[in-house]
Amino acid sequence: MSDTALLAFKALTGGLFVAGFAVVAELLVPKRFAGLFSASPAVALGNLLVITASKGRHEAALDVEGMIAGAVAMTVAASAGFAAVRRFRAIRGTLVVWCVWGVVAEAAYFTVVR
Repeated sequence: MSDTALLAFKALTGGLFVAGFAVVAELLVPKRFAGLFSASPAVALGNLLVITASKGRHEAALDVEGMIAGAVAMTVAASAGFAAVRRFRAIRGTLVVWCVWGVVAEAAYFTVVR
């Protein structure tokens, strides 16, 4: 795939996914769930399509493993953050969340992705 075609494909997939997820977010009730359909999932799906088209399925599969590991780390950190912010307040609780996310993400990277 030429550089120009790849750039056009990136723009098309990125724009379509971001617009599509924005429509889903607008339709959701209650609105606090709209963040689940913000730019991150759209960019991830568009990125996977571009990688699959340009580098093949094997490279895309490796990226998916990394995305899953990051999602698991974020879920664990968010769960820990609920209790941490209540106990330690905002700033210290946020530091706990960062530390938990970093530890889980590193563990996932070294056990699953690498």
